[in-house]
Amino acid sequence: MSLPPEDPTPLHQPGGDAAQAPETVRRVIDWYNSRLLAARRDPQAASPEQVAAWRQARDQALDDLERLETADADETVQIALVYAARFRELHG
Repeated sequence: MSLPPEDPTPLHQPGGDAAQAPETVRRVIDWYNSRLLAARRDPQAASPEQVAAWRQARDQALDDLERLETADADETVQIALVYAARFRELHG
């Protein structure tokens, strides 16, 4: 029994997730930045642990935004899908 040939269809479609990836990541970064700013203005608004988690997630998003500059199309789509899901979760 042999395996079927690998599907040559790319994960991305022109103008879809790949084109929107940087904007999607930026929107998530903006969400974290707004929470961090609110916590700076009112230290009682969030626990130090929550602030640290937001900062770490924001920093990871910044790294991923930079990675998009050299990512191939499939990696770009994967990043876009992760951040689209995170955006929905954050705005849920």
